[in-house]
Amino acid sequence: MPSELAAIKRLLLHEWDPIGLSNCDGAESHYDAYALRVFEMLKERADTIAIASYLTRVVTTDLLMMANPECDRAIAAKIVAIDQQSD
Repeated sequence: MPSELAAIKRLLLHEWDPIGLSNCDGAESHYDAYALRVFEMLKERADTIAIASYLTRVVTTDLLMMANPECDRAIAAKIVAIDQQSD
């Protein structure tokens, strides 16, 4: 697994974590599908706005929770920074 994808997985679990799983045993892979999609978006040259929109859509559509666009933008910015560091 590329280290960039691993970093995105960690970020989603420990900082984004909309359903509060980061301290639960066995939760390490819960957001993997979302991390993989974000990783693919980066390879397609998605920007912070597109990634934040995707995360917000996941929260509201897949997880059926209230959106926190400010959090999603902050996480998206960190994801883009991870991508830029790997270039």
